[in-house]
Amino acid sequence: MSMNAAIVSAARAHLGVKEWPGAKSNPAVEVFFARAGHPGLTDDVPWCAAFVGAVLAECGIQPSGNLMARSYVTWGRAVATRDAQPGDIVVFKRGRPPQGHVAFFLSWAGSKIHVIGGNQGDQVSEAALPVEEVLAIRRADGAAQPFIGRATVEAGMRGAMVLDLQDQLARLDYFAGAKDGEFGPLTRAAVLAFQADAGIGVDGVVGPETWTALEKATPRGGRDVTAADLRKRGSETLASADRIDVAAGVAGVTATLTAVKDATAQATGVLPQLRALVVENWPLLIVGGLLAGIFIWSRRIKQARVRDARSGANLGR
Repeated sequence: MSMNAAIVSAARAHLGVKEWPGAKSNPAVEVFFARAGHPGLTDDVPWCAAFVGAVLAECGIQPSGNLMARSYVTWGRAVATRDAQPGDIVVFKRGRPPQGHVAFFLSWAGSKIHVIGGNQGDQVSEAALPVEEVLAIRRADGAAQPFIGRATVEAGMRGAMVLDLQDQLARLDYFAGAKDGEFGPLTRAAVLAFQADAGIGVDGVVGPETWTALEKATPRGGRDVTAADLRKRGSETLASADRIDVAAGVAGVTATLTAVKDATAQATGVLPQLRALVVENWPLLIVGGLLAGIFIWSRRIKQARVRDARSGANLGR
């Protein structure tokens, strides 16, 4: 992924984050200030530059370090308006100097520039702003500002860097969940397992040491594990899948469906896509060949759990 593409992806991951009304402050906006280098501020402080700085930091790029939008007028490398590309930074006039607004370029919209930015309507949003208000367009350039390396990511974070982490963990056979850019429990479990195997600090936080270890690591080898082995170890997933077969053979529809739901819940992390399929298309499962579908579903749960154990991902139970 190019630097500009990573910037756009990281920015879009925050779409919809907004200020909270009244005296309360949205912690998500406060995180923007912290990542931009100004912790302790609340969402009643103008935060368009904080958002830009936070996104850049997420992508491992040194921001301006300033909360004034116009601080980006001299940041990076100058780009002619006609040559703007998605991910470039656009600085706009707003009020009297030193006031302004800063956001990321997305596309042209007639005589306006389509951007994604923070504090646009009190939230992270996309907007079309007049081109005549543009003060400068700047591009991240390693020669102009240093690349500070991948940002530290941890539980609760989301965006391009988390997606990159999930890709690397999956490549190394530590992560078997959905690659969604969300640093949730499954991602953290994979990080903890990798850190333990790599002999580095086991804290679930992915900083420079863990990023470096990930780059040097090779996929861990498969294990000789069978379904019978997992049953002896007390696998809840396989036990639940076995109950599907029993229920489908001797019990009524209600009991069978209950068994399927239980087994699907146990398979969270092993079968994220199949679990979503059964939840979203439950009526179709009933109508479209109930028993055949149930036996297939049971077999897939068992196969996926065995693959999970062999790879060492250990995300299923």
